Amino acid sequence: MIYSAGCEYAIRAVMKLAAMVPPGQFMLLRDLVESEGMPAHFVGKVLQTLARAEVLVSAKGRGGGFALARPPAEITLRQIVEAIDGPARIGRCILGFAQCDDAQPCPQHDDWVEIRRHIYDLLDNTTVADLLKAMARKQRSGARATARPG
Repeated sequence: MIYSAGCEYAIRAVMKLAAMVPPGQFMLLRDLVESEGMPAHFVGKVLQTLARAEVLVSAKGRGGGFALARPPAEITLRQIVEAIDGPARIGRCILGFAQCDDAQPCPQHDDWVEIRRHIYDLLDNTTVADLLKAMARKQRSGARATARPG
């Protein structure tokens, strides 16, 4: 995958919070990681990073935990990815060359520039709300596909 493990956990956590936590309420880290089967210590650091990036808010004490900082329709995948992996992860050479640019391209440079543009478009134009809608559609179509007649 083009994302780090931390970024994958971040996307899953944000989707879970968007789906399960009503506005004004919080989910405990423990409840989040147990429901998703994620490592608590690592995901705690990831969520704190998302809070610093203003994707999430966190609250300590009774009734505290994590919640979205904005409605799901206002949080893009790019905001999550760049908060965790930074902008350079997708921007670097696909073959791993230290020097790869228009002046000194690697063998895959031109193809990767085009693919990268599409990835950025996808990340910029996909919100957490879009992901939740797509997931619900897939679950409904999967349920219909496995339903047995009478």
